Amino acid sequence: MRHMKLTSLIILSLLILLAACNQQTNQVSQNLLLIFADQEEDVEPYTTRILITPDYMRFDDGEGAVDYLIFDRKQKTIYNMVQESQSITVITALPSDVKPPIKLNLSHKMVDDLQDAPTMQGVKPQHHIYMADRQICFEVVSVPGFLPAYVKAMKEFNTVLANDSTVTMNNLPADMQNACSLAKNTFAPNRHFQAGFPLQQWGPDGKRSALLDFKTDYPIDKTLFEIPVDYQRVNIQDIRASFSKQ
Repeated sequence: MRHMKLTSLIILSLLILLAACNQQTNQVSQNLLLIFADQEEDVEPYTTRILITPDYMRFDDGEGAVDYLIFDRKQKTIYNMVQESQSITVITALPSDVKPPIKLNLSHKMVDDLQDAPTMQGVKPQHHIYMADRQICFEVVSVPGFLPAYVKAMKEFNTVLANDSTVTMNNLPADMQNACSLAKNTFAPNRHFQAGFPLQQWGPDGKRSALLDFKTDYPIDKTLFEIPVDYQRVNIQDIRASFSKQ
């Protein structure tokens, strides 16, 4: 019963998205607006707006947001702005050759349960399950070839975060290192993008994300990617160094 309900919800949301998709004229546009519905365990559901250009990404909670995150795609640098503290946390790309401390045993399978789902730009969505060490990490409904500019930008963004996570990974006790979290956060953060654009994603940890709306050829105000000059900048490596001295 649960599986049937889940499949029905997926198909319903796809029908809603299909109406928006049919109004779009350029699926390979480099300027995108995307709105996702996100949910985490013990956290009220919220929306995330993502703006994408060839040079930048911006993550916020919508029009007029005062706290936001900018990813400079050319410099491979993330800036997290917090208005209350007038601060910017900076995360830069770091080369890493760290190996997994345990065997991840990555695997994945496609579930053929979306036969009744509508197509997106003529392509049928696919239901994928991603695992590590025989445990389900998360599931994704993907559309191959859909909005490739988003997929490319997110892979770049995830790579920076994954490289940075290798620094903190070594500080975690061995009993807190599990294959799913290591794969998702550090060693295989982009594996699900091989299947295309993730319309919906959910996992046993309670996290869920679903595309609500999108616009291609979106006219983006360049000032939305400006970094406040009067905010205090702190590099994440410096923050970690100060904590290690305490």
